[in-house]
Amino acid sequence: MAKPRSLVEQIHEQLRADIISGRIPASEKLVELELAERMGTSQGTIREALQRLEWDGLVERQARRATYVTRVAIDEMYEYFAVRSLIESFTIRRTVQTITDAQCQQLEALIDKIAEAGQQGDIEALVQHDMRFHQLICEWANSPVLLRVWVPLFLQVQRFIIQTYPKLFSPLSEMAETHRPVMRAIHARDAEAAAAAIQEHVMLVWQQIDHHQTR
Repeated sequence: MAKPRSLVEQIHEQLRADIISGRIPASEKLVELELAERMGTSQGTIREALQRLEWDGLVERQARRATYVTRVAIDEMYEYFAVRSLIESFTIRRTVQTITDAQCQQLEALIDKIAEAGQQGDIEALVQHDMRFHQLICEWANSPVLLRVWVPLFLQVQRFIIQTYPKLFSPLSEMAETHRPVMRAIHARDAEAAAAAIQEHVMLVWQQIDHHQTR
């Protein structure tokens, strides 16, 4: 049986979802008293939730204990993606060596869910399935070190994708097809092809950004 989430965990997850989705925008000031009144809890609970968001890299505490939602510059986000592509190319080489047919089916099912969410215009569900696809590849590499390095990138990347991809991919269901070359290489158990495919897949968004900027 799953352990019940504490109130701090619930508030942390709610605020995290609101920031990632853009419902709480970058640079927004978060006031403990106002949040406590709105969410019906104590300032201490809010303070602890904000501290967790600071660990996530989604807020920062400035002078006089004011807390603001972080803003990530586009060049910094490019670096997040570049680092992510290197980590995932490393992990997929390991995963391809041991992946089972059943695990391949799990990944294929997630691609189908990405396509379905895209057809429905549900960007948050699409990103949830997309990141699960990549997370499983990292988990199946059986390297706790690599997974610990990958996870901190997750939230910043997730926020960027949710707030940016609807402007770059039309229809959103196109996102599912960008995973197919990765799956072909996985099915072939070709580690080098899989590494190249996932690097290209992760960095594809920057080609889209360049295309839109030059139009």
